[in-house]
Amino acid sequence: MTALDPGKLVIAGVSHEWDLVRGELRIGGIPSVTMFRDSSLARLMSGFLAMVGPRRFALALQAEGVRSTDGDWKVISAFPTFEEGFVELARYAAVSGWGGWELVDIDRAAKVAVFRVTNGWESVLLRDGSAFNGGLVAGKLTGLCQRLFETTCWPRQTAFAADGDAFDEFVIEASDRSLDDELRELAALDQATASDLQQMLATVHASAAAREAALAERDRMVAELQEKIDVIAEQRQAILTLSTPIIELWDEVVAVPIVGSIDASRTAQMMERLLEAILQRRARCAILDLTGVETIDTATADNFLRIVRAVKLLGAQGMIAGIGPSVAQTLVGLGVDLTAIPTFSNLREALKAHIAAPRRAAPPSATMSNVKELSR
Repeated sequence: MTALDPGKLVIAGVSHEWDLVRGELRIGGIPSVTMFRDSSLARLMSGFLAMVGPRRFALALQAEGVRSTDGDWKVISAFPTFEEGFVELARYAAVSGWGGWELVDIDRAAKVAVFRVTNGWESVLLRDGSAFNGGLVAGKLTGLCQRLFETTCWPRQTAFAADGDAFDEFVIEASDRSLDDELRELAALDQATASDLQQMLATVHASAAAREAALAERDRMVAELQEKIDVIAEQRQAILTLSTPIIELWDEVVAVPIVGSIDASRTAQMMERLLEAILQRRARCAILDLTGVETIDTATADNFLRIVRAVKLLGAQGMIAGIGPSVAQTLVGLGVDLTAIPTFSNLREALKAHIAAPRRAAPPSATMSNVKELSR
């Protein structure tokens, strides 16, 4: 084998392959790196430990351990059971310097698992007494259990090799605890680092930005809704105008074909348009054509009477035409008295009656406001 040839070894059934051209090591096909444990790795870890403190250091390692389980789970999931897969994963750990891994117990119903790690590199580096609850291995085991139990889990270390125990033991169990909760607890105890505070500040800024975005979206939706309301109002006005046309039938004669029900709102709109047409066109007769009205009630009949009274106050004559048999029967049954209002079977008969009648002098003109007030 020359200096540029790749090298490959199989240790405990796990391949170690070096690509000397690329300077890459793959263990079991997974990109890996070797490092002097008691010098390079120890200096690296101790620097971070001194910088952020034991608890923050443990939480950071735990978080990264949880997030680094994709390759581990790929190994485990290749086997029928988690237990069998973990045995295979333990072989990878042993030949890679992670120590001896053992699954001591597992209770799927309670969602609890117990693991032991012998001669793990983390505990070896921390034999100076700086033991902490957690770590990268604890995070990995937690991440594996979260995948297995399909719920949030939290590690609890019950034995510490750094304190003289024969192994590190971790109990991984379902829990509501989260790394964010731990960070808030650190801040409450005045143990937060600048990094913690920056992270919390970033969270606050993100929340504020999200709130501002939500408010902006709300304002946009309100503006959009207002535009739709305005459009609906315009359309409603257009519909009312189309549904209440004022037709000039003859000299000084206007007619209002009525279709559908007449409520208070439509009555007011119809009255206003009719009275304005009478004033503008100097009409002496206004005919309400009820041919398109199929049903009527007391309120509707009263609205017709109000319109006719308003027309009379302007000096014009109000007539009703087109009352069908069913509407006539309903009016009689309701006791509505239309004897004071000229009524005709159709619009033609009403127009003929007006033309045949002698012209009468109009009373003094009334203002629109007075007419509206008196016609109520």
